[in-house]
Amino acid sequence: MSVEAAPALVDVREPPVATAASPRHRSAYRRGRSRFVRAVVIGQVVVGVPYLWVLTNLWTGSYTLLRPLSPDNFYDLQARAIFAGHLSVPNGSLGIEAFVHGGRQYTYFGLFPSLLRMPVLAFTHSFDGRLTAPSMLLAWLVTGLSTSLLLWRVRLMVRGRDVMGRVEAVGSGVLVAAVTGGSVLVYLAASPKVTSEDLAWSVALTLAAVFALLGVVERPGWGRVVASGVLVLAANLDRSPTGYACDIAALLIAAWLALGKGGADRRRWWAPMLFVGLVPTAIAAAVNMAKLGSPFGLSEADQVWTQVNAHRRAFLAANGGSTFGIRFLPSTLTAYLRPDGFHLQSVFPYLTLPTGPAVAVGHVLLDETYPTASLPASMPLVFVAACWGLVTAFRPRPVGRVAPLRLVLVAMALGTAGVLLIGYIADRYLADFLPFLVLAAMIGLVDVWRRLDGRSRGWRVGGLVVVAVLAVVSVWINFGAALAPTSLWSPAQALRYVQFQRTVGGGQLGSVVEHVATLPTFAPAGTIAAVGDCSGLYVSSGISYSTVPGQQLEHLTWIPVEQGPGINHTLTVEFNRAVRPTDRPVVLLTYGKATLLLEPTGSDRVRFVVQDPGAPSVHWPPATTSSVAVVPHTVYGVEAMTDPNMHEILAGGMGVGIQHYLAGDGPAVVAVTPPTTGQAAPTGQAGLATVSDISPAPFSMALCRSLARGTST
Repeated sequence: MSVEAAPALVDVREPPVATAASPRHRSAYRRGRSRFVRAVVIGQVVVGVPYLWVLTNLWTGSYTLLRPLSPDNFYDLQARAIFAGHLSVPNGSLGIEAFVHGGRQYTYFGLFPSLLRMPVLAFTHSFDGRLTAPSMLLAWLVTGLSTSLLLWRVRLMVRGRDVMGRVEAVGSGVLVAAVTGGSVLVYLAASPKVTSEDLAWSVALTLAAVFALLGVVERPGWGRVVASGVLVLAANLDRSPTGYACDIAALLIAAWLALGKGGADRRRWWAPMLFVGLVPTAIAAAVNMAKLGSPFGLSEADQVWTQVNAHRRAFLAANGGSTFGIRFLPSTLTAYLRPDGFHLQSVFPYLTLPTGPAVAVGHVLLDETYPTASLPASMPLVFVAACWGLVTAFRPRPVGRVAPLRLVLVAMALGTAGVLLIGYIADRYLADFLPFLVLAAMIGLVDVWRRLDGRSRGWRVGGLVVVAVLAVVSVWINFGAALAPTSLWSPAQALRYVQFQRTVGGGQLGSVVEHVATLPTFAPAGTIAAVGDCSGLYVSSGISYSTVPGQQLEHLTWIPVEQGPGINHTLTVEFNRAVRPTDRPVVLLTYGKATLLLEPTGSDRVRFVVQDPGAPSVHWPPATTSSVAVVPHTVYGVEAMTDPNMHEILAGGMGVGIQHYLAGDGPAVVAVTPPTTGQAAPTGQAGLATVSDISPAPFSMALCRSLARGTST
């Protein structure tokens, strides 16, 4: 072998180490990025299957993306108001949720979901009140995309262009699955109504805005500045707390650039970022001023609910007229941060929400509280990783380019202040914590994989197993919370839920059924009660109505599962001629001394009225509905429930509904119009309308009897 050949042999056997600029490194980097993309897509698809079931079905027995759940038309009403050139909606259309300003009524929800609907609503009325679930699905998809893009950007800032291995890629997919399927987003999907849609878009838009803002930090450019401005504005037009957080983040980044922290050559971008922070704030303030009379915040005293609910008025009086205060911190911190903020039970779904409302800590009066899971208990992966991420971000000698991430973390943390300082505790408000926790969790997990990169494969796989277990627990608890009964459920949903519990748990379910003579006004969530000799079977939502006396009298804590004969009625009503304001009311049914009427209110307009419901007198919920238009010779369906166990009447049809206290035991008698064969239509009710009873056969009560056999009194 010649001396000249030796170097060539050395080059072949010992190739030089690949650098970040080498073709070999670039190829490995692309393979790592491809692994990441596959992993995050698979992660969201895996949790997407049960998520879609919760959103489109949830024990209803059929799949529909247009699943209606009241209130579900607020954004549609606001969109149509914008079409008309104003922001006020028809008085009475929002019910108790309306805010009154200048004699007009407004919704306090943001404009973004309304703007999103306008291309559809401009061409048809067919989807009015039916677009909430599709909107929430779109928000969920945006959340998954934003989470994935943000995770990759955070990794670039922490680790640069280090190659991503298979274990880290799988771990990234697990994190995305934990965010989209193991967080409060699943609980929101269980109730596709305007309050849930508001929060679903808040998470999606805030994470997207954070991604865009960090893009400016990473490499400023006009495209990135404009994108961040648009997304920050969208966040502001959806929900104030997270919108303000995005504004603060933009302003902090502007200051960071102005001080030259991003480099002297990038200092000129401070002014555009100042506009990104200020312009959306100003636009949101102008909208809020037009709707609620104040550039920031709102006055609960202006809400219709305050006028009808004595507890709300007492709450405001006890707290100086404000719903916010530091005095609420012990209560909110306990509810949202307690380590045991979930419920373990012996029947399906085994892990779920606490069985009762959150309670006040100290001598404070809270507005409303609901069964609420805590952050560490319901989202253990995101919470634990976020704790690690905060330590990583704020330690004295941060790794990579973590320092700029501190600015956004601080801003997102400030966005949670509204939830912590308000005297109102609900599980859905966990969504306001999510952008902060997700960003911190990304920093934490990226640092974990960085530390494990130099370890053996056993260490890396072990870390992945821990992450996966925490993710599975997160998914299980949040789906358990989503599957738990709520006051929005129909009896059909409750029946399928309890039947599934019996199928999964066998005889175990019967052992937790209570046999009672009368329904109590409250019971822990998940409690199943068989009344008397199975005159009714009910499951508790765990929601207390002690602050709403009228609803407490109706035992609204309970959801009917099976009801005995004479409780559920299906009627048809056909107006034989035009309705005149002077016409006598149409009697639909009687219940002892009480009567359910259709009362004329104008030309071809009627409303439901419960007459003489019995003592005690209940002012809210009201004994009448709003007026609705009817068309002669059109057959309308009416559903009516008169439940003596709940002391409630629930009736609906023609686009309106009524729910009221009902005293006594009945029985209910449908006022069927007698036949008029060969005769002229008589005057009075028969002449105005024809009422028919097409009620289905009552429940067999088989489920109640099978469960009651194993109960104790």
